[in-house]
Amino acid sequence: MNTVKDFPIQQNRLINAGFLLVCLCLLDAVFTDYGLRFGLIEEANLLVSFLYEQSIPLFYVVKLGLPLILLYIVTISKLGFWVRITMTTALFLYIAVLFVHIFWLVISSI
Repeated sequence: MNTVKDFPIQQNRLINAGFLLVCLCLLDAVFTDYGLRFGLIEEANLLVSFLYEQSIPLFYVVKLGLPLILLYIVTISKLGFWVRITMTTALFLYIAVLFVHIFWLVISSI
């Protein structure tokens, strides 16, 4: 059973997870930019491809803005089931994306 004393610890964990998510998104953006600049990859996400073609700074703003919005929601909201599920899902997705980026960097360097 959760007590009132447990809530700050859970909130801190979610905030830490949010900062990790922002870092992973930044790495994703940098790796994607690198791969696109040097022709090592093609962007599969049509929205991200459109943003990148329009403006590289806009690409970075959107790539970092979305996790920052989620981090903001975590800091102002009550600890809800959906906030935890959203944060966990986003973290797992970005970890998988990061492994894909590492894979194609290794493959392209061979």
